[in-house]
Amino acid sequence: MKTGKTIGRIVRIIAVTGMIGAAYSLGGQTSRSVLDGVYTNAQAERGRAVYAEQCTDCHGRALEGAYESHTLVSDEFTSNWEGQPLLSLFERIRITMSGAEPGTMTGIIPKPLTREQTADLVAFILWFNKIPAGKAELSTKAEVLEQIRFETPKVGTPK
Repeated sequence: MKTGKTIGRIVRIIAVTGMIGAAYSLGGQTSRSVLDGVYTNAQAERGRAVYAEQCTDCHGRALEGAYESHTLVSDEFTSNWEGQPLLSLFERIRITMSGAEPGTMTGIIPKPLTREQTADLVAFILWFNKIPAGKAELSTKAEVLEQIRFETPKVGTPK
């Protein structure tokens, strides 16, 4: 049973990654950056609550990564996403982190995430990585997220 779930998850990841890559290579150019303020502080606060409830067992209280999970903060994290559409991060979280298999310290299986919860989590991750907030909430729509480029401030560049 566990093997079937794992294979299903891998197939979903490959399918989504392929769709995102195809859309991007067909001319889906990003028109703005996360540095333009693509989320609100209120949204990041909601994301903090979702993170505390569902993500800390695997990713740590300070997003540092725990056990075999990757960090969600620092150059190690941001360099993996630099230049990619924000949709890639959004879908990675929504698909691969929702309803994860057991194996955490508490044995609690995270609940499937809604698109709104995923956007809130992305906002929290951006906030934690010192990406500035803006006046409008991060969208849950793929066509909008595809147009937002993940990037970090360059050294010596004012925020």
